[in-house]
Amino acid sequence: MAQKGISRRSFLKGTSAVVAGAALGGKFATQGMFKPNVVHAQGEVVMAVQEFAHDAIKAVLPDFESATGLTVKLESGPVSGNDMLTKYAAAFAANNSPVDVVSDADDDGPIFYRAGYMLPLDDVIPEETWADFPSSFDSQIEKFHSFDGVRYRVPHEFAIGYFFTRKDWLDSKSVTSPASWEEMVETGKMFADPANGVWGTTDGLIKPALLYVYVAYLTSQTGGDVFAFDEGTATALQFLHDMIHTHKIFPETALNDDYNKQNELYMADKVAFMRQWPFFQSVAEGNTEWFADDKMKIELPPAGPAGSKAWWGGWGWSVPKSAPNPDGAKELIKYISSNEVAPLLAKGQSWFIVPRASILAEFEGEDNPIVSAMGWYAEEGVPAARPFHAKVAEAQTIVDDMASLFLTNQASLSDVMKQGQELIKALDE
Repeated sequence: MAQKGISRRSFLKGTSAVVAGAALGGKFATQGMFKPNVVHAQGEVVMAVQEFAHDAIKAVLPDFESATGLTVKLESGPVSGNDMLTKYAAAFAANNSPVDVVSDADDDGPIFYRAGYMLPLDDVIPEETWADFPSSFDSQIEKFHSFDGVRYRVPHEFAIGYFFTRKDWLDSKSVTSPASWEEMVETGKMFADPANGVWGTTDGLIKPALLYVYVAYLTSQTGGDVFAFDEGTATALQFLHDMIHTHKIFPETALNDDYNKQNELYMADKVAFMRQWPFFQSVAEGNTEWFADDKMKIELPPAGPAGSKAWWGGWGWSVPKSAPNPDGAKELIKYISSNEVAPLLAKGQSWFIVPRASILAEFEGEDNPIVSAMGWYAEEGVPAARPFHAKVAEAQTIVDDMASLFLTNQASLSDVMKQGQELIKALDE
């Protein structure tokens, strides 16, 4: 996948069956019907996944439990790849996994595979499931879900930073969504009222990992390589610093905020527009007393020097090598990622909406904001490849630390750029 992004053609290639099925007036015929290899009279499978996804998963478990005789216990999984490493790395290294199936992220997965902590999935996930993904996923699956040509994780999320806007606020001032960084500053100033905690924009920037996410997002809009600490990275960091300290449209307190706090600010009517992951759509819709369509209209990201871009990545299902119930885990991951069940999960939580043929077919003809935005972003060439580093968690920590020093005025931009380059070089040696 080219660093500058993926084309509409490559993104949509592989989903032609959906289009053909719609043209014929029929639904996409999936081929991956789940059939358990073994039937257990008893046994428990423990799955760790972020809590906001539990309800959607619970809705599809009765058929699995009935077919296999297994029961599934859901645990609250970490919210970032760094937290995954903190919680599970020691247990995996000791060959003593407390869970059978995990939802893990791009920034911890490659580390676990290289360490030999995960079971290969080539003989677990059928080819019809892999064929359900568009060809534009091939590079991402190769880099972030595989090692030495062996697949260890099956994607369940297409994570791209959508640009949510308070259309009602914009309409009140007869302005449109900002199309560039310059317009984002000017429009943000129309709404920002720092004394009363109202901001043009915000994000969750707490370390570890979340500050990196936003810096990488801005760097995708400069055409830079965040792990190279190049000129594009410097431009992105300077812009974020200016939004916080010069233009005062972005709260400095965001450096202590996670995504829950970010979402709370937005739904407390304190933010005019923001980048956020797809799961926010379902979170906001669940806040029925507050939600309205014009309070979170998705628009294209404001364009930086390299255009309107946002990097994409995601989470996926894996089975630890030391899973207490590996046979049950294999059955569950096969079921939960199948062409029949993936669309049901997508219906239940926007976090599970992926441009798989089966999922797109399920939403055919529906007015779903995330599905519509996914297609629109692809049409406009917004998706850019996620930055890759073999020691991704350590590299992201370097970006976190250097960015934090600059944004809190503890070091100059030139100093953090120089030190960042030196630290990445040492990491590569």
